[in-house]
Amino acid sequence: MAEMDNTVEAMMKKANELKGEGNAFYKEKKYQKALGKYTKIFLYINHLALPQDLKQMVGNRAPDTGNVKPEDVKKLQIIANQNCAMCALRQLKFDKSVDFSERALKIDPEAPKARMIRGRARLRLGNLEGARSDLLFAQKHFPKSDPIKSDLSELKKKFKKVRDKQRQQYAGMFDRKPKKQVVEKNKKSTKDISNLVSEMVGEQSHTSASTDKEIKSLISEMVGGDKVDK
Repeated sequence: MAEMDNTVEAMMKKANELKGEGNAFYKEKKYQKALGKYTKIFLYINHLALPQDLKQMVGNRAPDTGNVKPEDVKKLQIIANQNCAMCALRQLKFDKSVDFSERALKIDPEAPKARMIRGRARLRLGNLEGARSDLLFAQKHFPKSDPIKSDLSELKKKFKKVRDKQRQQYAGMFDRKPKKQVVEKNKKSTKDISNLVSEMVGEQSHTSASTDKEIKSLISEMVGGDKVDK
């Protein structure tokens, strides 16, 4: 059995092979298989990206990087995370897509592709402000990207829908006009009370002015006045 080559160069070579295999699966739209290849990359390279001060602490136990530069390892980490995020996005696993994107952004906070993927996932999760920030940032780097243009157009529609809903809610809060049904009900109540008072004081064909005044006063007390004091 051949001895496994544990040099950094060999591990980077294997990681790049896995990336190529993942890309092939992705083109065939076999996203789960592609994701499996991309995630396996981390087994080969994550321990290679040791900070310089940590390498000094572990001494001879730190792997010999050979011709591999630290920035090469970081670049591959970013690509692998972005590719995982894209697979998750295609599978409609938007939370996972955001997680993988943010892992890439921890390495490079301004990685444009990671911002683009996170923005697209955020849009589908309903995080409109976050999506707008990411997509506008990504558009500066990918001005001809159709997915970004399409998502920004959809984002504009969603913002308009939110504003229209808020406008309707505020209009309802400040609408003080009485409903017709309530007005008609009050009129009916007043008429019923008037008939009741007439029965109480006795119906007369020639009601005196004094009696009319008393009836109106009694009705006013029973239904309650609606005018302010003069």
